[in-house]
Amino acid sequence: MLTQFDAEIDELDNLAEELFARIADKSRDGEGITRPAYCDQETAAGSVLCEFFEAEGLHCGQDAVGNFEYELEGMDNEKVVLMGSHLDSVPMGGNYDGLAGVVAGVLLQVACKRRGIVPKYKLKTIGFRGEESPWFGTAYIGSRLLLGEFNGDQLTSLKHRITGKTLAQHLIDLGVDIDIQALGKGQIDVQQVKAYLELHIEQGPLLEAEGIPIGAATAIRGNIRHPFASCRGEYAHSAGVPRHLRKDAVTATAHLVAAADRFWQELLSAGGNDDLVLNIGIFSTNPTEHALTKVPGEVTFSLNVGGTNNAVRDQLYENILTEAARIENEFGVSFDLGTRVGTDAVQLDDDLMSKIEKTACELGFGVRRIPTVGHDAALFARAGVPSGMVIVRNQNGSHNIHEAMKTKDFLSGIKVLARCALEPN
Repeated sequence: MLTQFDAEIDELDNLAEELFARIADKSRDGEGITRPAYCDQETAAGSVLCEFFEAEGLHCGQDAVGNFEYELEGMDNEKVVLMGSHLDSVPMGGNYDGLAGVVAGVLLQVACKRRGIVPKYKLKTIGFRGEESPWFGTAYIGSRLLLGEFNGDQLTSLKHRITGKTLAQHLIDLGVDIDIQALGKGQIDVQQVKAYLELHIEQGPLLEAEGIPIGAATAIRGNIRHPFASCRGEYAHSAGVPRHLRKDAVTATAHLVAAADRFWQELLSAGGNDDLVLNIGIFSTNPTEHALTKVPGEVTFSLNVGGTNNAVRDQLYENILTEAARIENEFGVSFDLGTRVGTDAVQLDDDLMSKIEKTACELGFGVRRIPTVGHDAALFARAGVPSGMVIVRNQNGSHNIHEAMKTKDFLSGIKVLARCALEPN
């Protein structure tokens, strides 16, 4: 049956490209793609897929917290296999990060419908909102709301970087009842979920470099993030103040960044920590006050430390904090890292990981096990749902305008996803 089903998936190549193109047209931002969380572009992406899904005679809509959901009835509708990923993107990103997983689930369901295949359990694809952290300074909003893991205070404290509106206001705009007590209980019974499966492009270069189309994710990196950190010194005349009397925020922060990079390299060199990562994605002076002839008195920056080994990640983070205190004394500045957000690393389900790996081999696809970055799958794994991820190679990395994915690789990923979703145990 599934061999014939593979042929059905192969015939979806033009349709897949058309859906990606239609959504891209509604998300363009110059040369890149921008789908801000809880905004029109994100909604348009889910709506394009919903329109297509309904035209195939299937049901879709929005769940109680505003995520898109696409359903295919099974023989046992008390149990459900969840698939999906996120609909939003980073600013000036690519079209496939997140979206590929939603399109994959939808196309798999449509292929089942066209072939008359009734799955053992209900199949539901979810298009999550707000997975990317740039929009509200925190990640996984849609999946956290669904699972009841969201801090109610954040509904009114988090503000969108573009609209300035609170998360609560955006949810109300979608028709969501923001009863904090109800949201805290979650909107899904995880005991009824047989598995959560997420197809996602690889966001690094390993699969492409090794000529391997499919990855079986082993774990999802945890992270410690400070989206809105700052260093404050003292503005002064650049020609009038000697070095030893300056309180230079740029120089102090640059020393912190250099030290953080050195600590990172030392831990990598110690061995066994290859997936430890560090990133300073934002670094800027105040455009209303900075000048060629002023000693900079303020720097804003971000700090992101991640890895699949929580203890090693924490060690790097603590080293950075210790160094920040030392630099404060040396340069006469003060660091304020602001709110700390993040999650611990999560191991994915061994059985699903093995099934993904075995299935890819049986289908003749090259495959390797790799850790991956933050995804909605982490929330389901932490909630006790068996969770697995099918990783599809891409040619130009992710979170940039050159993000790419070959349709053939995408369809290969759907074939692997299909066997895991239709035969979850």
